[in-house]
Amino acid sequence: MIPKQSQYDLVIVGGGLAGLAAAVSAGEKHLTTLVLEKGRTIGGDGNYVEGAMGVDSYLQKQTGIHIDRTKLLQSELDYSHYEASAPHLKKLIDQSGATIDWLHDLGVKFSKVGGQGKSWPTIHSFAGGGHAAVTVLFEKAQALGIEFAMSTGAERVLMENGQVAGLVVMNEATGQTRDLKTNNVILATGGYVDNPELIQKRTPFFKRLLSVSDGKSTGDGMQLAWQAGAAHYQMGAIQYGGGAIYDRQQPPFVHMASQLAAAATQEAILWVNERGERFVNEDVNDNMCHAGGAILTQARTFSILDQAAIDHLTHVGLYKEVGNSPVSPDKFDQLQTELEHDTASGAKYLTKGATVEELAEKLNLVQLPETIAHYNQLVASGADADFGKAAPYLTGLSQGPFYAVELGVGMACALGGLRVDEANAVLNSHGYPVPGLYAAGNDAAGMLVGDTYAVTLPGSTAGYAAFSGRNAVQQIK
Repeated sequence: MIPKQSQYDLVIVGGGLAGLAAAVSAGEKHLTTLVLEKGRTIGGDGNYVEGAMGVDSYLQKQTGIHIDRTKLLQSELDYSHYEASAPHLKKLIDQSGATIDWLHDLGVKFSKVGGQGKSWPTIHSFAGGGHAAVTVLFEKAQALGIEFAMSTGAERVLMENGQVAGLVVMNEATGQTRDLKTNNVILATGGYVDNPELIQKRTPFFKRLLSVSDGKSTGDGMQLAWQAGAAHYQMGAIQYGGGAIYDRQQPPFVHMASQLAAAATQEAILWVNERGERFVNEDVNDNMCHAGGAILTQARTFSILDQAAIDHLTHVGLYKEVGNSPVSPDKFDQLQTELEHDTASGAKYLTKGATVEELAEKLNLVQLPETIAHYNQLVASGADADFGKAAPYLTGLSQGPFYAVELGVGMACALGGLRVDEANAVLNSHGYPVPGLYAAGNDAAGMLVGDTYAVTLPGSTAGYAAFSGRNAVQQIK
């Protein structure tokens, strides 16, 4: 789609949650604004987020949730090993409740607020999921007169005398390029989780990392900014989604709604490595980033299930509430069906054995029989003397058939690459703004984390997307 004009007050690169929040804010300020979206659909990964982080929102006030902002800030700085920017994180926390209220006033509906696993109670769940929130913002932006150019990407930021002067844009279908004039550009392209080359540079585990993004987050924003003089800054914080089915033949999104995947990762009865040895307290999955890190310490990882566990999950209920998965029913009513289907189809990630010994032999998990015997002793004693798994979740493995599900690690997003100030202005290597250039969402979220996504602050990706898109626009005169 060709932009209707040749000059704009503001051009926003990326039509995900951050870009849409910026677009609505620009409409409220009556800025002549164009949103470029290189894909054919709007919303990006915002379509899949569960909810947004907020502190002191209307919903928390209604439900009696009070969070000490200073303690929260200290906790998150500690979690990041002080690699997060304290002023930046403080501004997000201080304004996050108002951001939730702003979204609510626009018509975004929230179903509940609370925590996930061992976290602060900050995630405001979107009623209808992220797609519903994206739809509200898109329709509101259109009503405010914001122009959208679909299938149109940004090729280069044009600079004059050190100031943003425009953009070179390209029609993704025809390859035709065009120059646009603008003094203000907001980069909101979603980070770089879908760029295998950049992921490979930042982690030695890339072969077992599986992107569960929308496929469009290829690092466009930070590469545009680098070309314009921005500093290279703090890459490598990946939002691990915990364990994920390691399927070498199908893309990761195929398993996002799988009850087998949720059973193997979230219920996590027993995880073993390539030798069949247990290596971690499986309750680590209460923090999905820690779970991802633990899985990647081993050459291979398998989640072991027996028929008794499958029957319990199918007919009785879950051993523990599922907190970090798209699948969270009270029971896994399709689990047995999925197991039978995947076994019959010869899925490489799933192995079945009538006995523990048969399963061990098929996968060359030499220590598995001994590991399960020892684990069952821990279960019988009621205490995990090895790694400290909570007693209520100690579940034995004794009834065949037995199953092994091979796990990789899902990646929802990758943060970092750009340094921004508290106004979301992109900074150069001397720490000063590149005039007219801003970044929002995952393109700027490296300021909030250390080497690990802040899963202790649930909803922070979406919450920061909405906050930062809005925050950047407030700086534009």
